[in-house]
Amino acid sequence: MTLLEKTLIAMASIIVALMVLLMNVEVFLRYAFNSSTNLSEEYSGYMFAAATVLAFVPALMRGRFLRISALLSAMPMRMRAVVELLVGIISAGFCLVLTTQTWALFQTSLQFGSVSDQFSATPLAYPQAILAPALLALSVAMIVRGATVAQNLWRGRADLIAEEENVVD
Repeated sequence: MTLLEKTLIAMASIIVALMVLLMNVEVFLRYAFNSSTNLSEEYSGYMFAAATVLAFVPALMRGRFLRISALLSAMPMRMRAVVELLVGIISAGFCLVLTTQTWALFQTSLQFGSVSDQFSATPLAYPQAILAPALLALSVAMIVRGATVAQNLWRGRADLIAEEENVVD
């Protein structure tokens, strides 16, 4: 596991821990004092989304990111190598489109000062700020993963492909 993957997993883990803490504070305040933070639902959603996108790259690199491998496993290794490379490139292209659109959304939120409809009136650019960089990292990782898998399969080294490794080792 690379330093980048470990860092992303650590960041996602910290965000999940903060989300759990915030939700527990909310529950405690509601039951103990019949009060509310008025922001736990909104911020928990932001935190969940952030933790999710931060974990995209480590999940992809460990072979645990949205894969249907029934057809791939039946293919000869060299044919699968070509398919893996093409899928990596096409997926990265799709992700780059999402990256540009989320970046445009972030810029629009900044330009117009968009805020959430919730009690906190959070500037929407804050939670949106993580989306474009995370999707850009995923785009690069898709090409790297596709090329690495294709190279290993082309050389007949299917044993070097991370498919079912433990993401948190």
